[in-house]
Amino acid sequence: MEAINKKDYPPERVQRLLSGIPFFNEVARESSAQLDALICLAEIMVAAPGETVIRDGDSDTCLYFLLKGQLAVMAPNGAGTVLNYISPGEVFGALAMILGTPRTASIQVDDNARETIVARLNYSHFNKLDDFSMLTLATKLSFYRMLVHNIRWTLEVNKMQNPQHELVGSMRKVPIFTGAKGSMEELQSLHEQAHKLADILCLWNDSAQPVRSNVQVT
Repeated sequence: MEAINKKDYPPERVQRLLSGIPFFNEVARESSAQLDALICLAEIMVAAPGETVIRDGDSDTCLYFLLKGQLAVMAPNGAGTVLNYISPGEVFGALAMILGTPRTASIQVDDNARETIVARLNYSHFNKLDDFSMLTLATKLSFYRMLVHNIRWTLEVNKMQNPQHELVGSMRKVPIFTGAKGSMEELQSLHEQAHKLADILCLWNDSAQPVRSNVQVT
């Protein structure tokens, strides 16, 4: 992958690309300055057909957003089997990012995709909960709400397919925040939920073939 040429991608064009991602839209509604901050922090990459975006076994601490094109999630055995496809607007790479573990599958640009554009954000910008030098409390809350929603949704899909799974009970033990919305306490709760739910989803994925979700198994 190659970073975009900023001369070819002025801020207005980048904003149009990011507009397909609900997280960036939510931040934009709250603060245009915060959207500008995210654009500065985000890496926007262009990849060619067949190019690898994430490689099985690699380690990085980024969350990925597909802005344009199509990606294929490949089987980890190297047999060239496609497990799943990722479409524009989808988020992937959350589990390895949150838990700091190696990627569990390779993701590459689909051979039929003419141009694929990916954005990625490093977790280090969000993991220091009390550092608001670049990103505000509201922006970090939006980020963690996105993570928790996506992982809970994936677990719910798994539960519907296997309601007797031993990890269903563990899901119920992760509390939902009931305090003041928009508070530091909510951010701390969401951070804890994201890590606990990611642990559960990783255990679930290790015990069975993962289902299609908008949080890919990487």
